[in-house]
Amino acid sequence: MTAPAIDTIVAPATPIGRSALAIVRIDGPRSAEILSRLASNSPEPRVATLVHLRLDSQLVDQCIVTRYEAPHSFTGNDLVELTLHGSAVVVERVIRAAVDLGARLAEPGEFTERAVLNGKLDLVQAESIADLINSRTTLQANLSLANLEGSLSRKAAAIREALLHVISRLEAALDFSEEGYEFIQRAEARSAIESAIRDADGLLETYRRGRATREGLSAVILGRPNAGKSTLLNRLVGTDRAIVTPIPGTTRDIVRETIEIGGLPVTVADTAGLRDSADVVESIGVERARRAAEASDVILYLIDAAAGMTDEDRRELQRWPEAWVLYSKIDLASAPAGTLGISVVSEHGIDQLLARLDEIVRERFVAPEGSLVNERQRQAVAECVDALRASVTSIDAGHDEQIILVDLYRAATALGLLTGVITREEIFDEIFSKFCIGK
Repeated sequence: MTAPAIDTIVAPATPIGRSALAIVRIDGPRSAEILSRLASNSPEPRVATLVHLRLDSQLVDQCIVTRYEAPHSFTGNDLVELTLHGSAVVVERVIRAAVDLGARLAEPGEFTERAVLNGKLDLVQAESIADLINSRTTLQANLSLANLEGSLSRKAAAIREALLHVISRLEAALDFSEEGYEFIQRAEARSAIESAIRDADGLLETYRRGRATREGLSAVILGRPNAGKSTLLNRLVGTDRAIVTPIPGTTRDIVRETIEIGGLPVTVADTAGLRDSADVVESIGVERARRAAEASDVILYLIDAAAGMTDEDRRELQRWPEAWVLYSKIDLASAPAGTLGISVVSEHGIDQLLARLDEIVRERFVAPEGSLVNERQRQAVAECVDALRASVTSIDAGHDEQIILVDLYRAATALGLLTGVITREEIFDEIFSKFCIGK
């Protein structure tokens, strides 16, 4: 985003379309002036006030206005929020009037970007706003709220502060090298850096769970033809999403539906039955099933209890050693001892299946507060860890302080880029271009 921050911008903060209410934001130095040109009266700052908006003496809407003076606003600038009646016509007229009076249309994420630039939020908190808006489950919202409250930022800041403590003393030693002063011993510096490595490694370990919680999971149902895969999918999603027939090979392509399991959205895929086939279309479906399994987080492998485990099943399970084997159709035959059997017809074993799936998701994938949730964050912390390990190597090799400091500064810079203490324009463009207009 290249537009200067001193511009006055306007945008709807609620989706376009009919609704009871709609919010329009005006941010920047001319926001109060634009409001005074439109409103019947000028509200006091931070007081929700009923006003009549007029354009060329014609009434546009009766609305609630809240005016914020810098720096006491979400963006840190002068800001006006208009709560209008939710007519698309009214919203469009108000925005057009604001533009005619000197504002410009906001770019995606520009309000939040201004909040970051003015020190109201850091980059991690800004990303958490977008994640919170896109949350589909309570657990996703809780993780986003924790990071919005600064859970991850505080962890990163604590590591960076420890590094700056070491850096300042090594720099002091350089400044007074001729006098022979030693402000920190090599062993003490090494111990502090090792502690920082442990903390940063701990952050890195949260990424797998953090990404899974933010993005949701994928589960795939595998098995030979007529093992009951489509029937199980339909039972899990509560609707006849997949076609079920007694004819083997009915499912040719992947059928996906998303449900909530263990507090996270899980996209469950029904796949073609795994077998060698001369049918070109069915063979393509089998290959797609295997590719889906390679990319999935959870694999359910269904075996028809009446047919038992076949040589084909054993060969397939060698491909997927992490798969959870389930026996289906236990209303017709019993499952082997020590395995879970299910019958969609009689509902036997379905509650146990759902409970175990819930347990698997919570044990393996739900993230704790303060977790890394995207690749940008992971790369920043990984760069920090790499630099810290290089600095330890330099200490052990007896290198001068200048060499050690190069890597320590690299580590501190990586953490600064994580939270936005140090900024790069391309990072801002990448983050805020993905936001919705008006946020």
